[in-house]
Amino acid sequence: MATKKAHGQKLDILNDIKASTNKCTESRKESNKIIDIISYAQSSDKDVLLACVRAFHKMFVKFLTAGEMFLEMIPTDTTDKGLSKEVQYKVWLMDCYQDTIDCLIQLLRSEYSSIQELALCTLMKFVETEGKNPVTKISSKKSHFPVALFTKLMKQLMNTETNLQDLIGKFQEYLAYDDVRFHVLKCTMMDLKEKRNTTPGNLYLNNIFAILERVSFPASPEENLTTFLTTQPDEDVQLKIATLKEHKRLFTTSWVTFLAFQLPTNLYRRTLVILHDKVMPYMTSPLMLCDFLTESYNIGGAISLLALNGIFVLVQQYNLDYPDFYGKLYALFEPSVFHAKYRARFFYLADLFLTSTHLPAYLVGAFAKRLARISLAAPPSGLTVSIPFIYNLIHRHPNCRVLLHRTEGPSEIHDDPYDPNEPDPTKCHAMESSLWELKTLQSHFHPDVARSAQRIDGEIQTIETDLSDLFETSYDDLFDKETRKKVKFVPVNFETPKGLLGSKSDRIKLCWRLE
Repeated sequence: MATKKAHGQKLDILNDIKASTNKCTESRKESNKIIDIISYAQSSDKDVLLACVRAFHKMFVKFLTAGEMFLEMIPTDTTDKGLSKEVQYKVWLMDCYQDTIDCLIQLLRSEYSSIQELALCTLMKFVETEGKNPVTKISSKKSHFPVALFTKLMKQLMNTETNLQDLIGKFQEYLAYDDVRFHVLKCTMMDLKEKRNTTPGNLYLNNIFAILERVSFPASPEENLTTFLTTQPDEDVQLKIATLKEHKRLFTTSWVTFLAFQLPTNLYRRTLVILHDKVMPYMTSPLMLCDFLTESYNIGGAISLLALNGIFVLVQQYNLDYPDFYGKLYALFEPSVFHAKYRARFFYLADLFLTSTHLPAYLVGAFAKRLARISLAAPPSGLTVSIPFIYNLIHRHPNCRVLLHRTEGPSEIHDDPYDPNEPDPTKCHAMESSLWELKTLQSHFHPDVARSAQRIDGEIQTIETDLSDLFETSYDDLFDKETRKKVKFVPVNFETPKGLLGSKSDRIKLCWRLE
């Protein structure tokens, strides 16, 4: 009975919201109904809140479009009794509009995603409509973008207490507009600078990252921007909001300021993954990331590798002088890479870094020897990529073939000229050694590994092996491959018998002789 009563009360509220909305939009005499709807928006019921947001959308979009709140000049004293009734009404309606905005801003943190998204869409509709229909007189030579409203919205998206990454994902569609992008970057930059000397916490940093990673720029190299959500400035007026150079300046400052914070490990990785293709191309000076990347390398593990990727892009595309790059890459070739989660990315990037045929043979030889040495303790899934990787290095640098053709050498590992403890690849004497490790792997228990290692006994192939299909190889893949094989000859013995008593270990033949 109580449930039916509560359901009936909710229906009454929903009907009242709908009726009040229609009355408010049809007659000024019913404007007080706005206050009732704002009070309903304090409810915790999902359906009631959704109805309120839809009501706000309908009412104030119409009021803005019709100029119901427009004033040539907003009075300094809104309580002045000498104001005309028309002005008093518009001032009152503006106050209701601000209360509505504050209510929608709070709903961005609702526990219901549908309410969050609807509130966001409504606020952005307010931004669009107010930008095209300002509530006060604005010169055509100035931007009509409603900065105060949008700043409130951005402050909430960048809050320190709630994870709003999913909602920010929905916000991404608005970043296609040049004026929205400009003010997003400006708000982000200013907020980051305000918190520069504080410890804002991981929630804040994740929200900021979610915003910055979604900022993209038009593919066209045109300096003047023309895609606006609000009213576009006059063509003869040069405003910062319409200049690509200014957008990139804000973008650069925002990222550099963001990277100065103490980032959590997972965010560190996510940041390094996108730096080379989503951040560097749009910065005014990508070399500003050099210090951050150098410090990142010192952290170790996957972060070091990802940092090297960024440094490699700076060296290759932006002329960064970084002579110790390959020394740092060499240091990452440890047995642990075969067991790390980032193994596929490691070999992909290492292959990318060592692609150039202009690298000296002694340097490439050091990497080939280092990889061969750590392969002795690698699992089969890792060997399926490391051995072809070595072959590709030798294929690119024919001078390294001496590592395969040197048949004479020490018989003990401690006599090997190669020094695995030398951190400098140019001083490890790799070219004085040989790839005897590959010969050893010919006796590996896994047939695919042994077969791959046996390629050193023949001619080096003229075409590189495509490693893309091998990066993700796992034990499961190897097992599935073996179980799918169709065996033509089923082995019943380790050695093929050549007679009844033909086995070398068969001692029965000592007692019997067949004539």
